[in-house]
Amino acid sequence: MKIRLVNLVATVIAVLAGLIVLIGYLGGPLQDARLALLSIVSLLAAWAVVAGAVNLLLVHAKKFLNQAPGWFYSLWVLLGFLLVIVVNLLAPFLGWGSGAGNQANTWIFTTIVTVGGASLAGLVAFFLVFAAYKALRTRRTPLMVVFVITLVLALIVLAPWPSFVPNPSLTATATLRDSLSAIVHVPAVAGARGLLLGIALGAIATGVRVLMGLDRPYGD
Repeated sequence: MKIRLVNLVATVIAVLAGLIVLIGYLGGPLQDARLALLSIVSLLAAWAVVAGAVNLLLVHAKKFLNQAPGWFYSLWVLLGFLLVIVVNLLAPFLGWGSGAGNQANTWIFTTIVTVGGASLAGLVAFFLVFAAYKALRTRRTPLMVVFVITLVLALIVLAPWPSFVPNPSLTATATLRDSLSAIVHVPAVAGARGLLLGIALGAIATGVRVLMGLDRPYGD
C-alpha cells in the first residue's frame, strides 16, 4: 500500500499533539505545551465559527438574490444577521454596554430567541401526538404501543395539572402525579445517562484510534 508523505506527516502531527495534550493533563513539563495547543485549537475554532457565519450569510444572500424557493425566509435570516451586527456596533455608544453580554443582546435573546424556542418546543408536543396517531394507524407493534403510552404519560406529567382533576394520595408521601412523574423521569434519566456513557466511550475509542494512527479523519 502506497503511503503519501502528506498523510504520514499529518498522522505524526496528530499523534504527537494528542499525546502532548493527554500527558499534559497528568502534570509535568508538558502542561505549558498542552495549554498552547488548546489555545491554538480555540483560535482555529473561533475562526471556523466566523467562516461558518460568513458562509451562511453568502448562501442566504445568493438565495435571496436569485429568488430561489424559500427566499423570503432567507430575507429574514439576512435581516436578523445585520440587526445583531448593527446593534452590537452601536451598543457601546448608546450606553447599552459592550461585549456579548450587553443589554441589546440580552433583549434580543430573551424577547426573540427564547420566545421563538419556547414556541417551537410547544409545537413538538403536537407533532409527537400526530406522529403517534399516524404510526398507530399504519403499524401496531409492541414497541409502537410502548412509545404511545410513554408519550401520553409524558404529556400528562409535563402539562399543568388542572385544579378540577383529582390528585389522590397513593402512599403517605406520593400522589398520583408524583407516581406518573417518577414513571416518566426515571427511565428518561437512565436513558440519558446511558447515551452520555455511550458518547464518552465512543469519544475515548475514537481518540485512542487517532493516537494509534488507525483513524485518519484529516487524510484522504
